[in-house]
Amino acid sequence: MNVGQMLLVALSVVLMLWYFGGMIINRKRGIATYYWLREGLREAVGELTEARWLGAGARLVVGEARSPFRRMEVVFRLEARDILPWWLFQRLRGHRDYMVLEAALRTLPPAWEAARAGSPELRQMQTEGRAKAVDGPHGLTLLLRGKTREADLKPWKAFLERYGDALISLSVSRRQPHVVLRLSLPPLQAKEEPARAFFEALAAACAAASRR
Repeated sequence: MNVGQMLLVALSVVLMLWYFGGMIINRKRGIATYYWLREGLREAVGELTEARWLGAGARLVVGEARSPFRRMEVVFRLEARDILPWWLFQRLRGHRDYMVLEAALRTLPPAWEAARAGSPELRQMQTEGRAKAVDGPHGLTLLLRGKTREADLKPWKAFLERYGDALISLSVSRRQPHVVLRLSLPPLQAKEEPARAFFEALAAACAAASRR
């Protein structure tokens, strides 16, 4: 066996071991994240009406949510840890485990958006019509849409200060789904608090903002 063949065999072994290791890690993280979100939704939002696995992630739906929500859907996706080249490529692009939350509210909220300064998400938002930009916590830029004033975002201040480090993008609209959040899971779960705390903070912000 020449050197090239030995290197090829070694690389194959590394990729195989990485595949099984990544698969085990994702399985453990997926199960832990699923139960973490499930309990938080049950305690703060309502009983699940749908839950199913989606490859390296899952989708959880509360069809009849408690006020201020009417309906909520959460989808989380994990990194492709079992495929080393793709995992490295995604890491270089800054992709981590994430979740997307969509919620319909019972009362129409003021419209605004938020994303990290300089991010592709913010650039996309800025192409979607006129908006007033203001600085937010954790390096976020907040875009006020339509007649929304900066004072209308006051109910969101505590939520953004507490969870803004995990926020990738946030859209609050007068059309359903009224609230769409995209969050990075590592900083969110690093707070070592039950998911109930996150959903309760979101509910408090939505309720207060909708009353203004």
